Amino acid sequence: MSQVAEIQYYHHGRFRVAGGVLPDAITAYQTFGDPKNPVVVFPTCYGGKLDSQSYMVGEDKALDPRKYYVVTLALFSNGESSSPSNTPAPYNGPYFPTVTYEDNVRAQYAVLTKKLGVKKVFCVIGFSMGAQQVNVFVESNDDFTEALQAYYCPHNQCFLEGPKAALSASKDFLDGHYKSTPQHGIRAFGRAYSAWAYSQAWFAKKGYLFDGKYTSLNDFLREDWEGGFLEGWDANDLLTLLNTWQMGDVSLIRDGGYFANCLGAIRARGLIMPCKTDLYFTPEDSQNEMKFLNNAKLVIIDSEWGHMSGGGSNVHDDEFIKEEYYHHGRFKVAGGVLPDAVTAYQTYGDPSNDKVIVFPTCYGAKLALGSQDYLVGEGKALDPNKYFVVTFALFCNGESSSPSNTPAPYGGPYFPFVSYEDNIRAQHAVLTKHLGVRKIFSVVGFSMGGQQAYHWPVVFPDFVERFVSICSSARTSPHNQWAKAAMLASKDFADGHYQSTPQHGIRAFGRVYSAWAYGQTVTSWNFANRYPDLNSFLRERWEGGYVNNWDANDMIALLTTWQKGDISIIRDGGDYEKALKSIKAKGLIMPSKTDLYFPPEDSETEVSHLRDAKLHVIPSIWGHVAGGSANPPDVVFITEKIVEFLQTP
Repeated sequence: MSQVAEIQYYHHGRFRVAGGVLPDAITAYQTFGDPKNPVVVFPTCYGGKLDSQSYMVGEDKALDPRKYYVVTLALFSNGESSSPSNTPAPYNGPYFPTVTYEDNVRAQYAVLTKKLGVKKVFCVIGFSMGAQQVNVFVESNDDFTEALQAYYCPHNQCFLEGPKAALSASKDFLDGHYKSTPQHGIRAFGRAYSAWAYSQAWFAKKGYLFDGKYTSLNDFLREDWEGGFLEGWDANDLLTLLNTWQMGDVSLIRDGGYFANCLGAIRARGLIMPCKTDLYFTPEDSQNEMKFLNNAKLVIIDSEWGHMSGGGSNVHDDEFIKEEYYHHGRFKVAGGVLPDAVTAYQTYGDPSNDKVIVFPTCYGAKLALGSQDYLVGEGKALDPNKYFVVTFALFCNGESSSPSNTPAPYGGPYFPFVSYEDNIRAQHAVLTKHLGVRKIFSVVGFSMGGQQAYHWPVVFPDFVERFVSICSSARTSPHNQWAKAAMLASKDFADGHYQSTPQHGIRAFGRVYSAWAYGQTVTSWNFANRYPDLNSFLRERWEGGYVNNWDANDMIALLTTWQKGDISIIRDGGDYEKALKSIKAKGLIMPSKTDLYFPPEDSETEVSHLRDAKLHVIPSIWGHVAGGSANPPDVVFITEKIVEFLQTP
């Protein structure tokens, strides 16, 4: 949930800025959380007011006030801190002096140290102009900051001339001496600005309709861009803040314009997150910066939302940004070694709650796509008000270490085989070393996640109290060995050395996979009239789902993990019955009665050997996907059984 905090104002008194002086400079800010926690600074961006920071600040969000002391700070010229619109004569309106990023950072530093008593900042986080402040912050105060997120790109100077000219040249701007809101100028400014904010693909797919919110492109421009600036912004504020943006260059602070030297001198750890379709700050610019930063990680946001992907515009990108990453360093796996293994995860609820739930992903699932949301949330089976929930991304899912995101020599088809046991050892490290967890109350999983749930009490028998396995099994039976050949034999897979997305292979894989996912009696191919026929369903849901979100080598590597799943090979020499009988954790096993992957007969056999387990068959015609989010009545059934199981002593 979002947090609400009072806006506070710090008076600096007479304050020098790049363009002169402010007789009584004011910085507006908000604080969230306990001042004893690690301090995170989150400054505003262009077009941002303090209330616009809420997409990142709040319980179960990236900046959770239960974990951090979050300080949000308003830029000079944003209308909350000192700006042309709120500064009295003689520095009001067009007479407001030029303010740089460095001026803003010095003011923010004063608030932190003089007012809030902060001795060190754990992390500075920013989006767009907020991120450019991050670079300046660490360049000016690198002994004061431990981590950063930032990117910087000078070609914005040219792009920004467009909206600036549209406003400055308007008939009602009057060189900044307007007596009433310059409607023509601000509206023209908004329209000139808007085309840069999203990618061409986003516009081509009519993203501007926002699922029916707007009826046309013009409606979108009028309400979202003209209206957004007209309602919340002063024209002189817009131009002076834009001028701050245009002048941004960290190398001018103390490195005489030598950009490489400046970045190389930054000692703070960094996380750089461009969007692959950003027209302001391209990923190529970020990749160039990475050459000079000594301790930074690059993660590209895979989105068509362009620049806006970083600013809270859509849920999927917010989830991707929120994800946390644990670096294991050199990590041995069944097929070799990963030089810098990474596990992606998310947390929900109070970390001090000793009832810890682990909910790992399954095949085809990503944390950033909200795959775990159907069971996690207030009033759902895994309620963060009752439990501390940790969701984990499997190795090879494209978020944790995978063929697609691992550099040479282990990238692509050279990625080593990773077993379920490897995944669980990695997850255990995140829980114990990073999150301070001493015991898991329950592991919950669907499909491959359910196989992990079975593996957890075998790998760490005294660490897990309970486990829930949904539409899954303790080992992958021989009849599950399918689908892979369609990809491997395709004409564009090229043994994993493809240079572009192997469309033929992925589409063929999706079609082979799809027939196994549902019960034979399912006839609802239209899914509430969404699809007119079976072919449309297969093209959009199965081909499109993988083509748009998955790398082919990731798909094959993850499938191999699935194929080789077997709890009995961990320590019982292949004795399956012995392995099941050795599990001390209490179990809840929920197969679907029509599952073609993991039939209920397999689950009945396993439950007969488990010491303490209950079997509940999901009465569904939806086959394997009955255990996921596909069919709401099945989700209700699963939720009821999980809630009952977790509440049982």
